[in-house]
Amino acid sequence: MLTKLLKIQNELHAPKSQFNSFGKYNYRNQEDILEAVKPLLYANGLLLTITDQVISSGEDMFIESVATVTDGEIG
Repeated sequence: MLTKLLKIQNELHAPKSQFNSFGKYNYRNQEDILEAVKPLLYANGLLLTITDQVISSGEDMFIESVATVTDGEIG
């Protein structure tokens, strides 16, 4: 699976297609990255799963996202 991930990482192109008018900079968001990576995952027989969880730390709250890539094989 490592070889497949290296191939995807090398082929992945997710341009910064979003623009922040306040800070005057271009950026990419999660949707841009997922749109670019899904065909590469499919071509290599891999599955990406993302889980989100709200974390509270005192008065602060944030979202923790975990991305898992698998080839469907167990073990």
